[in-house]
Amino acid sequence: MNWNETLHSLNVGLPEDIARLKAAGCYREAAARIDERLAENWAAAANGPAADPCTENAPALPAAMKNCLLAEREILRRIPADYPFTEAQAVRRVQEHIPNFTQREFRGMVAANRIDWRFIEGERRYFRRFYESLLYTDPAFAARAGKPQSDETHKARRAAARTMREKGSLTARITVRFTLRADEKAFEDAKLRAIVAGHSAVTAKVWLPMPAACPAQSEIEALGFSAPPQSVAPADAPQRTVYWEKALTENETFTAEYRYCSTALYHDPLAAASAARVEFLAPETCLGEQAPHLVFTPYLRALTAEVTAGAPTDAKKAQRIYDWITRQVQYRYMPSYFTLEAIPDACARDRRGDCGVQALTFVTMCRIAGIPAVWQSGLMAGPHEAGCHDWAMFYLADQGWMYADCSFGGGAARAGDEALRRHYFGNLDPYRMVANRAFEAPLTPPKTSWRADPYDNQGGEIELEGVGLTGQMYDTEIELVKLELL
Repeated sequence: MNWNETLHSLNVGLPEDIARLKAAGCYREAAARIDERLAENWAAAANGPAADPCTENAPALPAAMKNCLLAEREILRRIPADYPFTEAQAVRRVQEHIPNFTQREFRGMVAANRIDWRFIEGERRYFRRFYESLLYTDPAFAARAGKPQSDETHKARRAAARTMREKGSLTARITVRFTLRADEKAFEDAKLRAIVAGHSAVTAKVWLPMPAACPAQSEIEALGFSAPPQSVAPADAPQRTVYWEKALTENETFTAEYRYCSTALYHDPLAAASAARVEFLAPETCLGEQAPHLVFTPYLRALTAEVTAGAPTDAKKAQRIYDWITRQVQYRYMPSYFTLEAIPDACARDRRGDCGVQALTFVTMCRIAGIPAVWQSGLMAGPHEAGCHDWAMFYLADQGWMYADCSFGGGAARAGDEALRRHYFGNLDPYRMVANRAFEAPLTPPKTSWRADPYDNQGGEIELEGVGLTGQMYDTEIELVKLELL
């Protein structure tokens, strides 16, 4: 069984009693109710004898409901790990860096919706990355913490945009290195499972991202691996990976290093058709819904209709959607995507989200407006560092495929740089590594145990002795080894 496929049924929704418990943060009781519901025999008539002819073909438990319950049970298990701090612990977390930070300030930030929280078993608990999110999004807070935000990256992106506009394109040759290692407790737990199962070693399965074939990337080379991999996914795999399967007696680090060229072409979506037309995916395949997240909810339909009202062309409609997201949605670090519900709808309601949330919202709203769109991800690889990143592509009949990076556009808006904000509608920069060109696509070979992130693959995945590890159970390091502008 591929457990990740149960997530396709999340939109079925929980029975009301379990939904109320989840909303109240009573996760243990909600999980117990799910176990009870999974054990029920729905083929036995509720209001009459089981042999009643009208129930002969009734399923013991409808498959869609069973899958929804299985997925929700895993979500309930994972949510508390994303919200570990009590208020006192969260305040102390800040005071380690800002000694004069007060509880009153903290509560003011919570009231202003700047710090995410949930009720966990009757107590307010706060998001594990709230401090890092504040550092990234609040220059004054970062300065107080002794980590003033640098504008060097902003300057480099602005320079890249200017060069692209003047010359039509910009290419970078980039070398990146990925390193993945399970934490020691996770490995020791796996050794105990191996002993119980009578195994002399822990079976480890590891997937690391690698550069994928796409219009923006060329000259892709694998420079080295920590050990020979079992397989390398095809160049056009929707989520491209290198894969190891090894028997380990001791914990081990897995490493992959790549070099490739990234070329960013300049486009003006509102101008006449450009000679730099990009053909990629068949546009007619990029218009539909994809449960559980890329769904045309009533609110998203209404919002899209209002935002695009009166726009005479698809280019203007896409621009209106981009403008709304970059001006309305606040960048925020997010909990594990595994635990999120209806990502684009929630983003549009809450007006907050990270790069992937914003990209998926743009894609969904474009598709609602009849504009083919796809999500894409991998790394921002330069100019000074490498890290996980997501963006989007959209299709115009007279111009082909082009790009939209809503989170970088929103960052430019926060910096007051309107020219750079406009640049990221239609364009990217060459500081990228594309590994994934489809949301919720399988790895190669498919990972059938629970994935850390069932929708994306930027930091890699690992399974030990049949158990997929969550993101808090292993460490991934992404290093920008070298970057040359060509």
